[in-house]
Order: sequence, then C-alpha cells, then structure tokens
Amino acid sequence: MTTERRFVLCGHRGNMADAPENTLSSFASAERAGVDEIELDIKMTRDGVLVVIHDRTVARTAATSTPHLHTPVEELTFDELRSVDLGSGERVPTFEEVLDATTVLLQVEIKDPAAARPLAEMLLNRPEHDQARCLVTSFDPLSLADYTDVWADSPRGTALHVPDLDSNWREHAKRLRVSTILISLAILERPLVDELHDAGYIVGASLIVGPGQVRKILELNVDTSASDTPEYARRMLVESEEFTSRFPSFALNDAALAPGAA
Repeated sequence: MTTERRFVLCGHRGNMADAPENTLSSFASAERAGVDEIELDIKMTRDGVLVVIHDRTVARTAATSTPHLHTPVEELTFDELRSVDLGSGERVPTFEEVLDATTVLLQVEIKDPAAARPLAEMLLNRPEHDQARCLVTSFDPLSLADYTDVWADSPRGTALHVPDLDSNWREHAKRLRVSTILISLAILERPLVDELHDAGYIVGASLIVGPGQVRKILELNVDTSASDTPEYARRMLVESEEFTSRFPSFALNDAALAPGAA
C-alpha cells in the first residue's frame, strides 16, 4: 500500500501581494489564502533577539523615513528595529511572535549565521507542535552545520538552498544530512529531481508566478514550491487536472477553505 504524495504550497514571506512582507499581517493573509507553509527569514539584533526580516537593512521595506534606514539589522537593538514602520502599522516581528501567531508549517531561512545556534536553542524550548512545524533552511552550509550542532534531530530536518548546480552542494547535503533540497525552477531539470528523489530527498522549486511555472513543477515532479501570490498560485494548481490527479488531497484542502464549508 502506497502513501499518497503531498504537495506543499508555500507563501513566500507570507502573502506579499496583500501585506508588507515578513510581517504578522502577511503571514495571517497567507494562512487565509490556504497555504500549507509560510517561508520567512531570520536574523538577530545586536541585543540577541531573533527577528523576521529578509534584507540586511530596512532601506527597501521601511514605509517612512527613519534614522535606522541603512543600519544593518545586526547593529540595531530590537527596540531600534521595532521603531521602523513597514506600512499599515506593521513592525518587524520576533520569531517567537510568529510562532505564536501562526498554525501552518514554517520554512525558516537563516539569513544571519549568528542566528543559527540561538534559533536551535529557541526551538528546543518550544512546544512539540511548533518544533514539528519548522523546516530550517539556508544557502550557507556553515549555518546549517551550526544549527544541527545544537539540534541534530529536528522533526522536519533542514533544507539546503542550491543557487549553483556546479558547486559541491551534493557533498554539503550528504554531510549535513538535510531532508530537503531547494533549487530555482529556472535551473532545475527532471533527471536531477529523479536523482534526488531516489536518494530520499524532498525537492522544492520556486517561484510560482503564472501557468508556466505550474506546468514546470508538474514536468519536474517536485514536492513543494513557493509563491509571492499564494492565493493565485493555489487557484492555478487546483484548476490543473494533471496537478489534482497527482496530488488529490490538495484539491480537498481547497474545498475545505471555500466559503460556507463545514
């Protein structure tokens, strides 16, 4: 008896089409849109607070002028970073706030190597249901090594982002015993997906932008993908007969989200 494959749709930094990225409102919007998982980015402030922000500074995401516009996050205290308006009254959240405010799976990308060990220590002290939701990812093998040095057996494991297929990423993945490999849709090909599946890896490829990417994820036979517009992405996936045939539970989850559903 075979176990049905599950496809995981991830909201990239929440629902960026509806709210400021990497904020509590963006994450709430992503959950309403029906994502299976939320992708977010972790850094650490000067005073040791794990915060959710992608860039090194707030220059791109701040909604109003601030004296902290070009100061790296790691050089700011949490209070200084928290003073920055990201629009719609949103502020940079702590990772702990995100854990408390969300219910779906989380893809937690380490953006600051200094955050790796504190992240593992925090998750080790969270309830089991939060531990089980988190897939910790990074482009940096050393960050993943630091994380697993503290916590080697997290329930969902870790994931390695692969930006360049010509690098020695296979060696890193094997040494770190990651559960998941994440590669851009633009460079991924089916033989590599088959190789990785045969080796026991979960394979993710992003981003879903339009129908062309839905076709590509079906051709590649990947297990997960992310989108900046998760509501639109979910609708495209559900409307694809080939996709719902391969992942029937995905359409059932969509039906449960419909207005008036019990």
